[in-house]
Amino acid sequence: MKPIDRNPDVNLDKEQVPPSMTLIVGKNLMNTARNIKVPFGVASALNRLTYNSRPETIGLIIRDADVERFNKALEKKLAKIKK
Repeated sequence: MKPIDRNPDVNLDKEQVPPSMTLIVGKNLMNTARNIKVPFGVASALNRLTYNSRPETIGLIIRDADVERFNKALEKKLAKIKK
């Protein structure tokens, strides 16, 4: 994946998800996106429950055209884990 192909990172406290892109909520999704070569950006927000309020990963920002392919790969991954 080239850096130019990467989707923008979004801080959900200050910005919204760009048009024609979707927020997939969850953690540890980056490896799935890399395996199927889907460009992604990281969505984060401040964790206000801690003292230092560090940004916490909320999910991935994926283009609408790649959402179906990503969901299929995620379902396949979860099916393997449940066996």
